[in-house]
Amino acid sequence: MEEIMISKLSEFMDYVEKLPKEFMVSRGQGNKLHSLLPGALRKDASGNFKYTRQSIAYFLNEFKVNSHNYMKRPSDIENNYEWMIYGQHYGIPTRLLDFTTSHIISLMFAVESAFEDKESEDGVVWFLDPIKLNNESCYRSQIITLSDNENISLDNCNGPIVIQGRKLNKRINAQSGLFIYFQDSSDALENIIKREDILKKVIIKQECKRDILVSLYSMGIGMTQIYPELSSVAKDIIMKENIKQYLREE
Repeated sequence: MEEIMISKLSEFMDYVEKLPKEFMVSRGQGNKLHSLLPGALRKDASGNFKYTRQSIAYFLNEFKVNSHNYMKRPSDIENNYEWMIYGQHYGIPTRLLDFTTSHIISLMFAVESAFEDKESEDGVVWFLDPIKLNNESCYRSQIITLSDNENISLDNCNGPIVIQGRKLNKRINAQSGLFIYFQDSSDALENIIKREDILKKVIIKQECKRDILVSLYSMGIGMTQIYPELSSVAKDIIMKENIKQYLREE
């Protein structure tokens, strides 16, 4: 797969402008070495799945049983897939992988840790044509919307599929989030999809991440924009001070 190298925000914006409009969803990652796999299907150093099917089902069922006292309206969650979306938000391993319809949000995810001492890898933004992927996997020419009005079984497909549900929390709404649902024991998306008319890859150079993050903050894009929570207010305060010091040193 061809890899485009990006070193500036302007280069990224230029790439997005020239990108075919069908590539309407994307995902940013701080480490280009991380595969496109959801938490429930990740493997250990020996190549074995970390979780069994029984464990994955147990995690979700236990979350459903024990979360009610901490939710305002648990009865609002309409089906098992929505429980997955909600549980994933709080760290439950599921077969869902987050994507977004906002490419600038994806770029922010790729560079958000630029000022952390452990930051040492190139980032990556993956661009996806969701319609072609769903055509490949389930012969559907649309992003599948979760709804009680249609009896959908996502496990009857031939591969990963793009789905969207209701915006169940502020973070999903802020991030313009949607998901890829993986079949049981699936391989990483980049190993399944080799076609560049479905999946594209842009590398964010590690040494350029700070400059790109500075540019994003200058445009008003910070932690509170992608994580609308009180803790993000503190992160933005610290980040802005880091940026000031970085610019002085430059």
